[in-house]
Amino acid sequence: MRDFEERSSSFFRGLILGALIGAGAYYFLTSTEEGKKVKEKLKKQGENALDNLGEIVNELEEKGEEFKEKAKKLQKELEEKSKNVGGEIKEEVEEKLTEIESLRERGRKAARSFTRNGKPLA
Repeated sequence: MRDFEERSSSFFRGLILGALIGAGAYYFLTSTEEGKKVKEKLKKQGENALDNLGEIVNELEEKGEEFKEKAKKLQKELEEKSKNVGGEIKEEVEEKLTEIESLRERGRKAARSFTRNGKPLA
């Protein structure tokens, strides 16, 4: 029981300390000239980071399209080969085709996850 009380006490001390630090940071950023400059600088850096992220997403989409085309080509080749072979090789080809489709789906999901203000970055 004592351990629980000590942990609860530590938690609340941390909570109060965090609230005080947060209040101090808020006061600094909103009430002082230096804080307002820091706040503006952080805002600009955040916007730049989002712009850079948008460029990265565009590059990823381009690479994804290249990969998609290569995957389609490979898939067709493997399908043709699977028609001409049997047994273990055919099973292996089917596994690889399934893996390619799985990668395509993961790529689609990843592309949808990049958003800015609820809208796709691309």
